[in-house]
Amino acid sequence: MTRDRFTRQLSTLRDDLVRLGTMVEHALQRSIHSLETWNSSLAAQVIQDDILIDDARVRAEEQVIKLIATQQPVASDLRLLGTIFAMAGELERIGDYASSIARRLQRAASRHMLVSPPGGIYEMATLSQKMLNISIDAFLRQDSTMIHSLSHYDNRVDTLEDMLRSILIQQARHDPQRIEAILDILDIIHALERVADRATNIGERVIYLETSTMEELNP
Repeated sequence: MTRDRFTRQLSTLRDDLVRLGTMVEHALQRSIHSLETWNSSLAAQVIQDDILIDDARVRAEEQVIKLIATQQPVASDLRLLGTIFAMAGELERIGDYASSIARRLQRAASRHMLVSPPGGIYEMATLSQKMLNISIDAFLRQDSTMIHSLSHYDNRVDTLEDMLRSILIQQARHDPQRIEAILDILDIIHALERVADRATNIGERVIYLETSTMEELNP
């Protein structure tokens, strides 16, 4: 295989990863919108479409393995291939969290006693989405300087998680009949925090791709 053809295949693989990222962004947006609107039908669509994200991850990983096995990639190629492989896994997990949010929303909406999510959950959702968008955009641009804002956002997400968990646990103590509904909201909060962590992981891979150095954003 000529170098030109190999370069084209790398470019196609890179584009495939960006498309996977877009699929995951849309899934997360829809899951959060289903939470905002208590839309169980929209939540069901997120859950149904998760298999498409899973399939896209598998295809990306298989292509990475094939190129490593059949070609002689240089160091920079290996960094790109390794980054794509790692990012595909991180993105697929974020897709799982979007599906988890949708499932918890369906469960919460079906309960006799509802619990309105605390307002801070929507700030947390917005920040998690923003972090995912930054990490994907930084990969697309190969601009690691964009990544360092993730630390600030991740710290805020962690603060919000602690605050919201405290509010909901206190609410459960005062209204134990609603504890199952409260647990649904706690699971959603945890999923959003994990989205932020995965976006940070992607950011660290982008830094590695550009600098050949693994930098921990939130040590």
